[in-house]
Amino acid sequence: MTDYIVELDRVHKRYGEVEALRGVTLRVRRGEQVAIIGSSGSGKSTLLRCINHLESIDGGSVGIDGMILAETVAGRVRYRREAEIRRLIMRTAMVFQHFNLFGHLTCLENVTIAPIRIKRENPAEVRDRALELLRLVGLSGKANAYPGELSGGQKQRVAIARALAIRPSILLFDEPTSALDPEITGEVLKVIRQLAAQGHSMVLVTHEMGFAREVADRVAFMDDGMIVEEGRPANIFGHPKSERLRLFLQAVL
Repeated sequence: MTDYIVELDRVHKRYGEVEALRGVTLRVRRGEQVAIIGSSGSGKSTLLRCINHLESIDGGSVGIDGMILAETVAGRVRYRREAEIRRLIMRTAMVFQHFNLFGHLTCLENVTIAPIRIKRENPAEVRDRALELLRLVGLSGKANAYPGELSGGQKQRVAIARALAIRPSILLFDEPTSALDPEITGEVLKVIRQLAAQGHSMVLVTHEMGFAREVADRVAFMDDGMIVEEGRPANIFGHPKSERLRLFLQAVL
């Protein structure tokens, strides 16, 4: 078993003439929490979407849990067969900015749908696990509620429970608090903090600098489609090496 859950090697991603990722290399160890920071448009969300195949890459390679998802051979990107990709991607789980819950399903149904329909797990066992996950995120009394009856913070906590329900090897958070009012951001960050303390592997794209400094084992700063600087939070926030990172921190802190 490899030490790394995610291995990106010189990954490129283009949208027409725009190169969103320009040779990004990033490795995430098992049990490690990595925060990705940077200005809007720097490539942070694109990086996450290339990890779990919501976006295809245009160069480089992507590995998940010791297996190659895509690699460049003789100048061309080659992906695994579709069935293999689906199995491999189920080792990742994404928590989006805007929840993406099914409005016609209850909270419990939102959490159980993927393990039952996609992974073909035992419904009774999945239901028990889902109830425990809702308890974990502080929503044990909302199992039969619908998303329209919840606050933004509650919806995001359901989305976290849904991600955990497939028992992924790594959690990917794409600015999970950016759509929330400031007064309820803390309840979501509390859940993520608990998951980090439990040793869940995660990559967290965030604008919450204080939270990144507190929770992450490592912080990577992105600018213009590249990782400009990475290291321990104390070094990134306290002793930045690059002028670009220093200017970014001056603007956001």
